Amino acid sequence: MSQNAHTLHLFFEDPIKLKFGQLVYQYLVTGNTEQAQRWADKLGGADLAALWDEEWFNQEVSATPSHLLLRFDTGTSGDLPLRALETLFSHGLKAAVLQVFYDQVGETERMHFDDGQWVSRQAFFDKHPERRSIVEPADPDHPAGSADEGPEDEYDCSKDPGKPVSVAKLRKQEAERKQKGQEAAEAFIEMAKAMGKSGVSPVKGLIAVLLLRAGLKGLLQAFVFTVVTVLLFKGFWLWLGLGLVLAIVLPLYYIVSTHKDLKGDDDDEDSDPDEGGGDESSEDKDSDHNQGSAATTGSSH
Repeated sequence: MSQNAHTLHLFFEDPIKLKFGQLVYQYLVTGNTEQAQRWADKLGGADLAALWDEEWFNQEVSATPSHLLLRFDTGTSGDLPLRALETLFSHGLKAAVLQVFYDQVGETERMHFDDGQWVSRQAFFDKHPERRSIVEPADPDHPAGSADEGPEDEYDCSKDPGKPVSVAKLRKQEAERKQKGQEAAEAFIEMAKAMGKSGVSPVKGLIAVLLLRAGLKGLLQAFVFTVVTVLLFKGFWLWLGLGLVLAIVLPLYYIVSTHKDLKGDDDDEDSDPDEGGGDESSEDKDSDHNQGSAATTGSSH
């Protein structure tokens, strides 16, 4: 079964907070929520439900004098541990690095957090250069500067924001994105059911939706062009007329282009059997011709 493997490097503001955090997660891993809550209270009254997700499995916790290391797996649709990070940042956490390996696609992604914000990798190490050796340890088999793939290539999988984003805002954005995805999936399922009842192929229905979307894209572009040119340039009727022409041409162009893209593979597949059939027919004709020649020769003898 595919799963997402998470690794969290957690850096606290002082060794005491680090120790409290370590005890909280060690007891959570063993299922001792009573002791975990005791140390969570010492950490500042952190909510265990916010620090821990019941969907996590294969959990491991280890600690060094510098940071806490938390590992766990989730299903492929599991959420990022943003709720836990948001809670920890309000209870002594100063920085964190999250690494997720997506087993289903074989890709790794990293995210860097500092003072409650999601930041770029460069910004993180500009502020905390001493932590690079911790979260990006050098591979002795591939030292920096070697011709082979080195540490820079291995860790160059950071997902960076355009500008710092608070963890709370990022969590909200992820929740909205997931909700929209679920709504889109449910809408497609309902559409497929409705088409099935009416005898329409869901594939044809999807093609129709894509073509409609292409047409609306062209219509929108024509509208924007018309409004901008009418407002910025002289010649109202000229630009209005050109806009009307574009309102017809652009939707047709996008619809035809989309239709060609959707039907291109089908046309290629349809042409293959014909070609094969042509060869087979030629072989059959040659065989018949040879048999006929043989029969004629036998008669003459």
